[in-house]
Amino acid sequence: MNRLGLALVAPAFAVIAVLVLYPSISSIVGSFQRYELTDPNRSFSGFRNYVEVLTDPAFLQSLANTAGYFVVITLAVLLMGLATALWLQSLRGVWRAVALTVVVLPWAVPGTVAGVLWSFILNPTGAGLLNSVLKSLNLISGYQAWLNMPLAGIVVIGLTVAWSAAPLGVVVLLAGLEGIPREIYEQSLVDGAGRAKQFVSITLPLLRPALAIVLLNGAVLSIGLFDQVYVLVGLDPQKITVAGSMYLYAFRDFNFGFGFAASVIATAITAAISLVYLGLVYREEEY
Repeated sequence: MNRLGLALVAPAFAVIAVLVLYPSISSIVGSFQRYELTDPNRSFSGFRNYVEVLTDPAFLQSLANTAGYFVVITLAVLLMGLATALWLQSLRGVWRAVALTVVVLPWAVPGTVAGVLWSFILNPTGAGLLNSVLKSLNLISGYQAWLNMPLAGIVVIGLTVAWSAAPLGVVVLLAGLEGIPREIYEQSLVDGAGRAKQFVSITLPLLRPALAIVLLNGAVLSIGLFDQVYVLVGLDPQKITVAGSMYLYAFRDFNFGFGFAASVIATAITAAISLVYLGLVYREEEY
């Protein structure tokens, strides 16, 4: 046994155990208990918490809202990330460095700060930048309360989150594009393949691992989304996410058993989506 190797790995394992393993096990155990702040007796309740949560109309609504965010964020991050990565790949030298620096700036903005920024942009009065610009261009007849619309509000909030998440997708996809040998494209040109044919037959298949990472990141982000939605619309039942439901169960109702059960359900959904992505998308292609 390599004691030096174990000694070097031990600090990282200790951090993972404290920050990941212990909270995860505690959540699973708590989800099977009658764990209420007003009742110190944590009796075993079996699957009662899961049944109550899964039959709660408010939680089911949050699941539907989260599914909407998932679709919007995943598609937006993928499309914006791929388009921007292809554009950056076409740049050379200092221009690429400058453009990449500008592109990754939103990634450094915390969710709460991004929420405040977008709340000014989406303000339903003339003070809102979006309303002001669209009104000046005569594209809308009156100021719109974008965040109050049931379906459009989820789309708009999802796009604001995608704005913050897209830079990571850009970096991952750009790295994937740079890893594709140029000789393959040159040979395909000799064989008569155009740009569209190259993109479909070469670029996309060889980008599978990078695409899987981007899709998985979008899924995890949308299912765990809370801060930006809270800043923009508060705890609106028509916009709240699964993470928001956990917050309400634990800190409004003081029912930590329900909160733990909701968190385990969200984790299970994330794991299922991850397995689907890894099985269908993440496949290494031979050059």
